[in-house]
Amino acid sequence: MNNKKISKQTIIGIILIAIFLPIIVVNMVIVIKGAVNPTKFPMVFGRAPLIVESDSMTIDRKARTGAFNKGDLIFIKKVNPETLKKDDIITYYSADGSIITHRIAEAPFYEEGKLTFNTKGDFNSPVVVSVPAEDVIGLYTGRIPKMGKVAMFLQTPWGVIVLLGIPLLVIFLIDFFNKRKADQGAQAKIAELEAKLAEQNNTTDVNTNKSEDKEKQEE
Repeated sequence: MNNKKISKQTIIGIILIAIFLPIIVVNMVIVIKGAVNPTKFPMVFGRAPLIVESDSMTIDRKARTGAFNKGDLIFIKKVNPETLKKDDIITYYSADGSIITHRIAEAPFYEEGKLTFNTKGDFNSPVVVSVPAEDVIGLYTGRIPKMGKVAMFLQTPWGVIVLLGIPLLVIFLIDFFNKRKADQGAQAKIAELEAKLAEQNNTTDVNTNKSEDKEKQEE
């Protein structure tokens, strides 16, 4: 049975590819979906990342308010608006078409027969905004602190190049180090064989000399 040890370079490469490949796929799907249907918010499997660009939900640990900070990368998921309740944080389209993520400030209610949510920011927004259920994009589920700028960069052409380039570079480096290791192993074997051959030659020479001396003595 051939048991080959996996090199550290290969393991690191596999880990990096496993990390970057989903990011590449998600990023490309979001970009393509956004281009194909600009009027619809792009999601992947009912989820989407967003970059926080305002301070309206800034975390205040003393007051125990807020959920995320400007520059964070947050995640939302598609939900049935009827399941939403007070204190849930939702992402929605505002009247001017911009995307806002605020907290539901009051219990949902019906206005003119439509399910409606009164929302406001935790940090600096005393203004309550009424949001009809049809404008709700999704429910906030979590964040990665300070990753918003990175995510924004990855959406640029250079960011896409970096995302595609890193896995390719990893594959190249893995191949390079594996070949180098194989070459070093081959050279070591050659050196070992040469040493054994030299030792055998020396032994043969010694035996030959002994035989010649013995023949001379017999004469």
